[in-house]
Amino acid sequence: MKAVLFDFGGTIDTDGVHWSEEFWEFYRRFGVVVGREEFEAAYLGIEKELAEGASLGETTFYETLRRQFAGQFKRLGLPEGDPRLEKMLDACYAHVTEVIRKASPLLGELSKRFRLGVVSNFYGNLEAVCREFKLNHYFTVLVDSAVVGLRKPDPRIWSLGLKMLDVSPAEAFVIGDSYERDIVPGKTLGCTTLWLKGKRRTVPPSTADADYTIGSLDEVKRILLPAAIKKVR
Repeated sequence: MKAVLFDFGGTIDTDGVHWSEEFWEFYRRFGVVVGREEFEAAYLGIEKELAEGASLGETTFYETLRRQFAGQFKRLGLPEGDPRLEKMLDACYAHVTEVIRKASPLLGELSKRFRLGVVSNFYGNLEAVCREFKLNHYFTVLVDSAVVGLRKPDPRIWSLGLKMLDVSPAEAFVIGDSYERDIVPGKTLGCTTLWLKGKRRTVPPSTADADYTIGSLDEVKRILLPAAIKKVR
């Protein structure tokens, strides 16, 4: 095995917690009382707006989070300037920063043994976000859907990542939290797949396309490092 392709959102930044669950936790923590279905509609609405809008370019993760929270609040009819928004924003950003800090040593170790890449449905600022969190030096390839004009679950975006890493599917691992967007297309192409089964509202009826199912990125090392050792023998 020569390469590892990671998803970013819900994988590297939250260690398996789907972003709707991540946001919802801060609504609960800060006492913002809204219906779950209304929240889900607001969450999906701002995600669609950001995905279909102009590239965010050099926009930081912090500012991206601000736009997401603000877009949700607006759709939920919450008062403009609600002081809870800033508190939720700061707490959420601090949490993500800590999760990424904990993931960084793993990425560093893997980068010494594999070619690493990210394939993400993002907003045009994946590269800027990786620089913000000092992750960019771990990855040879960053494939941002808003930049390349392809979105998961289209297998072509994963194929592009493999091509940029100069590896065949049989030589690559795919790691992601979304079974439908990461694992199914990865397996379809012939990659070895690791499904990060974290916290999410729905579970797929079948998980046959996952070669491995893990509960945390902490479990990646025990699976991938033996493959790296085998590679150099």
